[in-house]
Amino acid sequence: MSIMGLKRLLMAAMLPVLVAGPVLANTCMRPEERQAADTWAMNSYLRVIGMQCKIDRERMIDAFQPHRGELSAAANVIQGYFRRAYGGAGQTRFDQYYTNISQDHAMDASRAGSYFCRDAEVILRQIRALPPGQLAKFSINQNIIQPLNAPDCGAGAAPRR
Repeated sequence: MSIMGLKRLLMAAMLPVLVAGPVLANTCMRPEERQAADTWAMNSYLRVIGMQCKIDRERMIDAFQPHRGELSAAANVIQGYFRRAYGGAGQTRFDQYYTNISQDHAMDASRAGSYFCRDAEVILRQIRALPPGQLAKFSINQNIIQPLNAPDCGAGAAPRR
């Protein structure tokens, strides 16, 4: 094999490593993105509570109302994460994530049977009493399913765009 052929072979072998580094760095989550994902998990869980337990619209609005700003901000941040991490496929990946998390919560409700709606009543009371800005922490404390498993970015990784 010639020197030129060997160089081409080595470059071809290194290409996946050179391309994968930036891609992996972009899929990590910043602290605000992790918090938004946990907030969005609570949003999904509350929506499943409303559907599975057939809770009337006014009661659900009452639970959501104090947290509307927080939920809206979380939606923007988590969608921004998917755009940053997956570029042009970001919206599709977010839609898949939202479908998956909703299905996970619905399956959780199904596994819990009648206990789910009983426990949901307690969660709704707690959510109504929760100060704004605390949904992510509440979600973590309640062990709400969060299927998004991306590594933390760490210092200096994934700069803001």
